[in-house]
Amino acid sequence: MHKTMAPEQRTKHRNFASFSIQLLGENGERNHCKALNLSVAGMLLEYNGASLAIGSSVDIFVSLNEWQSDIPAIVIHSNSSCTGIMFREPQPDLYRAVTGSMRCARLSINSRTPISSNANNPYLRAHAT
Repeated sequence: MHKTMAPEQRTKHRNFASFSIQLLGENGERNHCKALNLSVAGMLLEYNGASLAIGSSVDIFVSLNEWQSDIPAIVIHSNSSCTGIMFREPQPDLYRAVTGSMRCARLSINSRTPISSNANNPYLRAHAT
């Protein structure tokens, strides 16, 4: 079944993505997911678990090389294969950590840009914690 919150007013550019995250649901269960696209405001996850309730709170844990963060979010879309989340606060650092590695190799596909994490990301080196 396909469920979505009220019509989405997407204002941020989405980029294709391919990196692993952990999703922590309201029930405390951790699931490994793959990010499929990313914007400063949210992301679409490949999620093969039970469909999550629209409006439920989740936390994602992202670890890209030396950059790590726990990010609170809310489920805005969920079906049997993917889940869309909106970050509670914009995540420009995550966006730069992921997109910074592809500055020189951007390929537009239907106004979206494929991206992935990269061990040689200069942003990650400069902002290592």
